[in-house]
Amino acid sequence: MKKIVFVGVLWLTGICSFPAMAAEPIKIGTIFAKTGIAAVQNASYIEMVELAVEELNSQGGVLGHPVELIVLDNKSTPIGSTLAAKEAVKLQVTAVIGSGLSSHSLAVAPILQQEGIPMITPVSTNPKVTHIGNYIFRVCFIDSFQGAAMAKFAYADLGARTAVVLRNIDEAYCITLGEYFINAFKRIGGKVLLDGSYRGKAVDFSDLLKETAKLAPDAIYVPGYTRDSGLIIKQAASMGVKATFLGGDAWAEIYKYGGKAADGNYHSAAWHPDVQFEKSIHLQNIYKQKHKKNIANTSAPLSYDAVMVLADAIRRADSFDRAKIRDALAQTKDFPGATGNLTFDEYGDPRDKEVIILKLENGRQVYFKAIKP
Repeated sequence: MKKIVFVGVLWLTGICSFPAMAAEPIKIGTIFAKTGIAAVQNASYIEMVELAVEELNSQGGVLGHPVELIVLDNKSTPIGSTLAAKEAVKLQVTAVIGSGLSSHSLAVAPILQQEGIPMITPVSTNPKVTHIGNYIFRVCFIDSFQGAAMAKFAYADLGARTAVVLRNIDEAYCITLGEYFINAFKRIGGKVLLDGSYRGKAVDFSDLLKETAKLAPDAIYVPGYTRDSGLIIKQAASMGVKATFLGGDAWAEIYKYGGKAADGNYHSAAWHPDVQFEKSIHLQNIYKQKHKKNIANTSAPLSYDAVMVLADAIRRADSFDRAKIRDALAQTKDFPGATGNLTFDEYGDPRDKEVIILKLENGRQVYFKAIKP
């Protein structure tokens, strides 16, 4: 299992650094894809985890101990995620941040739950993830709310009365999110003309898009990931498909694959730079200091929040004992994150996390509105 380890004191330019810490480091694992089909999307999540750890260490670590970050590659598969989780157990990590895709988190969570290792996923929105056990948490909204919010937006704001849904049947996130959209859209009076499916590694969607074009829907909901969703939108445009495309929070970097064809469409998101939370402004500043650019992935700040809420729980627990950290996480209330205030419910999910609707315009993701639970 290939891993990258960051040990000792790291610092960011412009952040006051402390003298080297002699105390034994606390090991935090993070499980994301560094190789394989999900690597492009997961890269920004790893980047944010690293940034958060650097900030913690520049401020003296946690309870006087430096944070040792162990990055484990799940190779973009559930099997790889299982192996990464077992490696985290072997390395005796105190907690784990990850994974990205819901199918990956669903593979990791049972292993960590059994071992009593707290896990916080930044972006896995499938409701089943945190229901695996009381050591599993997330900082993002869940698909039941996200799917219903986009259905309501399509019907009320865009005036859509008919829709086609195209789902990646290889990913739990896509299947479940699509189901929630379908149910909500029908419930408020909309009609789903087609519930189509494709495989995750597909590159040619012409047959599916020809069928969609014949149906002439008002909207096309693609609850997929960046790559497949972007390729679908691009191919649809080349085929003259006329409909507004809608997507979920996994469209964070949709322009990488959709190009100009993505313009004029909408997707849900957890964060946008125009939403001026105090910690969001701070994060944007330190990110730009280090990387000399703005944050591009609208899901990435959730990874920063996941690390910081873990550090907060450790401080409140005043202990590195996993059970005490779990208890402190469960008691988290009004933690000020970059993506908003965070309070966990009885399942380890955030309470009242709003969905942000973004419009794609001229290569940019523009804030359109927020929908609250």
